[in-house]
Amino acid sequence: MSRSLSELLTDLNEAVAAAAQIVRLGKERWDTDPIVHLAGEAVVGRIGDVATKLPTQLIQETPQVPWDEVRGMRIIVDHLYHAVDYEILWETLRDDVPELGLAMER
Repeated sequence: MSRSLSELLTDLNEAVAAAAQIVRLGKERWDTDPIVHLAGEAVVGRIGDVATKLPTQLIQETPQVPWDEVRGMRIIVDHLYHAVDYEILWETLRDDVPELGLAMER
């Protein structure tokens, strides 16, 4: 079942908002709560999944977004979950996901 661009962007915005909620929990909680790790993995996985479905034109119009890396993170969290570096995942949620959200707003 194919989703419309509007639906995909809604999914992306929801994932960006979820990432912000995780970050608001704080680094200490991130470091000590495996459930929060799983939530972070799910958010990054969702973002990567949406990125695989976006139209080529949108990808080309947002060269500031490292789309290959976005899609690659999905592969890691969904298939190589045993190799996730949670410090990098935290930094992604804290720094990169908000930037992605801003790029999509523009």
